[in-house]
Amino acid sequence: MRKNKIWINGRFVGINDAKVSVFDRGFLYGDGVFETMRSYAGIVFKLNEHIDRLFKGLATIRIKTPHSRSYFKKAIYDSLKINKIRSGYIRVAMTRGEGRFGIGYKDDFTPNIVIIAKEFGGYPEWMHDRGLSAQTAGFIQNEYSPLAGIKSMNYLNPILARLYAKEDGYDEAILENINGYITEAATSNIFIVRKGAIITPSRDSGILPGVTRGVVIGIAKKLKLKMVERKISRREPETADEVFLTNSLAEILPVVKINSKKIGTGKPGEITKLLRISYQKAVIKEVILLR
Repeated sequence: MRKNKIWINGRFVGINDAKVSVFDRGFLYGDGVFETMRSYAGIVFKLNEHIDRLFKGLATIRIKTPHSRSYFKKAIYDSLKINKIRSGYIRVAMTRGEGRFGIGYKDDFTPNIVIIAKEFGGYPEWMHDRGLSAQTAGFIQNEYSPLAGIKSMNYLNPILARLYAKEDGYDEAILENINGYITEAATSNIFIVRKGAIITPSRDSGILPGVTRGVVIGIAKKLKLKMVERKISRREPETADEVFLTNSLAEILPVVKINSKKIGTGKPGEITKLLRISYQKAVIKEVILLR
C-alpha cells in the first residue's frame, strides 16, 4: 500500500510525520473548519465553490487565513500531483492554531492547515443499485446557530446520529432542527420527490448548503423539473415517492427505506437515476473544460 504525502503548513511530509501539536485548538475544541472534495481524471470538481465555502466558514469563526484562494488551489493540485492521484478524495482543514487551555484567548494564533489527498473511486455500487435505509434519529440541529451553515470540525452530533442509526440496523441518519423540520443526513443533504416535484430543505432550516446540493438544484432547473426549497416536516420523507442524498464523495445516493416505511417501490426512483446520470455528465463536462 502506497503511503501518501500529506501537505501541512506549506510542505509535504510522510504520514508518520504528519502531526500537529496536542495544544492545537482544533484538537482541543474542534476550533476550525474543513472541506471535502473529489477529483475526477485529475480535475477537482467545483473547486471554486469548495474554496468559497471554506473561506466563508473561516470568516464566520473569525480565523484569518494567511493565504489566498489561489494558494489553496495550487496546494490541492500539488497534493494530487505528488501522490499521483487522478480519481481521489481531498480534505482541506484549517484550525485556529496552537494556544493555551481555555476557550477565551488573547493569543495571536498562527493557523494550522492540513491537506490530505488519497485515491477514491466512489461509493460501492450496491448503494446506488439497491439504495440505503435511513433512520430519523431524533438528533437536533440548531438552525439559529452560526455554525449551522459551515463545515466546522465540531462533528459529534452527526457522528452520534449515524452511530445510533447503525446500531439500529440502518445505513444513515436523518437529523431535524429545533422546530421539528428535517435538516439533512449525517454527511449529506437530503431531497425528496413527490408527484414529480423535487423538494429539499431550505437554508433557513439549518442545513449546510452542500456544493453537490447546489449542482443538483441547477441540474433539476435545467431539466425543467419542478424544484422547491422549503421546510420539510419530520414525516414527509416517509411518504415521498423518492428520497435521495447528495454529497461530493457519494454524488447522489437513493434512500429506499426510512424508519419502517418503504419509499415508493422500495427501489431507486427514476428521477433519482436521471439526476445521477445528469450529475455525472456535468462532471465530465467540467473535466473536459478544465483539462
